[in-house]
Amino acid sequence: MRIGLDVAQTCSPKAGCGWVADLLAKALADNAPEDQFDLYHQFGTFLNLDTSNGTHISRLNITEPFDRMTVSAARDLWNAVASGGRELPNSPQIVHANSFRAPAAGSAKLVYTVYDMSFWICPEFTTEENRLVCQQGTLEAISHAAALVFISVSTRREFDRLFPGLCERRNLAVAVAPLASRFPTTSNARSEIPSGGWLAVGSLEPRKNYGALLDALERYWQRSKIRRTLTIAGGAGWKSEALRQRIQDLEQQGLVHYRGYVPEEELKHLYDQSFALVFPSHYEGFGLPIVEAMSRGCPVITRRNSSLPEVGGSAALYYEDATGDLVDLMVQLENDPAFYFERCAMALSQGRRFDWNSTAEKVLELYRRISQ
Repeated sequence: MRIGLDVAQTCSPKAGCGWVADLLAKALADNAPEDQFDLYHQFGTFLNLDTSNGTHISRLNITEPFDRMTVSAARDLWNAVASGGRELPNSPQIVHANSFRAPAAGSAKLVYTVYDMSFWICPEFTTEENRLVCQQGTLEAISHAAALVFISVSTRREFDRLFPGLCERRNLAVAVAPLASRFPTTSNARSEIPSGGWLAVGSLEPRKNYGALLDALERYWQRSKIRRTLTIAGGAGWKSEALRQRIQDLEQQGLVHYRGYVPEEELKHLYDQSFALVFPSHYEGFGLPIVEAMSRGCPVITRRNSSLPEVGGSAALYYEDATGDLVDLMVQLENDPAFYFERCAMALSQGRRFDWNSTAEKVLELYRRISQ
């Protein structure tokens, strides 16, 4: 088979979808050396001024037909494909969209990754522009995709609830392919309590629920004898002006360290050195920071909603919504070393359940199913 892979979101500092595209492309190339893969650094209307920082893989079964292509040339090419005037370079049998875009792919069969349904279920957490892009991409995929990849069972269920019976009516092939950590799984569970404090990972946007976490942090400081600080690793998102001001105020008080977007190695170090990850999100299609923390043996406190219990399993500590319940878990984890080390071991065991090779095999099986 020849498969075109959308890696357009890897060309700028990578958020969740960009990391998924990057890691999936590498795992597919490793697991299917007999197949040919074309990396698309320009994808439909997702066009990059500079592709040099995108995912690049040097293997005999990899080509990069859009690398270094200008925006104008890429736009013309995709428009020609959409109008039926030409095929994509190398005439792939399958094109896999990873960036909420579902462009026409000529005679290739389109596979579309469904990350989450948040832009329908909780539209108040995003911008109007982003909501419309995500909704349009999903609706276009529904209209002409041959297959859908869901990153969690939870996302598949939400899709079926919003579009009951649609996959069957459209004869769409479906696969659930859970994600995995971008970091190697550490060998041993923690035997010493690390020197770092609490860690939160994710962009500053309403869905991540940072306001509730900061409320909990202030109450935790009133109860804790140790008073661990909170490090936040995540770029500036949207609708976050008041949040950024509050973070700045808490930084001046010594409660918070805001690191912004951090490179991969620095984030790995934060997982390794932090006492625990706190992930209070309102809704997630998967919750990548949870599995990343657990792959490094870092315990996790998170909400019991959407896909989070699916990822955290029995290893994570869950609370429903009340800030006081989150504070109780933070204090409990801090005050009981035996309980802490038990959760570290459980986290590492849960993290080992997720593997990019397994994800790639599920996706490859879907490719083969629709190519027959």
